[in-house]
Amino acid sequence: MKPKATIQNVLQPLLNKLFNQNLDISDATNRVVIHTLRHTFASHLAIEGTPILTIKKLMNHSDINHTLRYAKLMPDSGREIVERLYE
Repeated sequence: MKPKATIQNVLQPLLNKLFNQNLDISDATNRVVIHTLRHTFASHLAIEGTPILTIKKLMNHSDINHTLRYAKLMPDSGREIVERLYE
């Protein structure tokens, strides 16, 4: 029986060819894996000011604490609102 094609099975060989040549398989710090793409996606959402609860939903995180790691990348969106109070 042929193994079921998954995103992991299809994309990881391509990621290895493009980014992971000459890296040891145990080099988790520098290897590009599918999770790297998820992390990059969530980071870009945060940088663009996407609400944290929207990121949580899109990432399908069960716990907001998993999502809060991206909050540090978010622009200071509340600052303009507070400054407008005193104009």
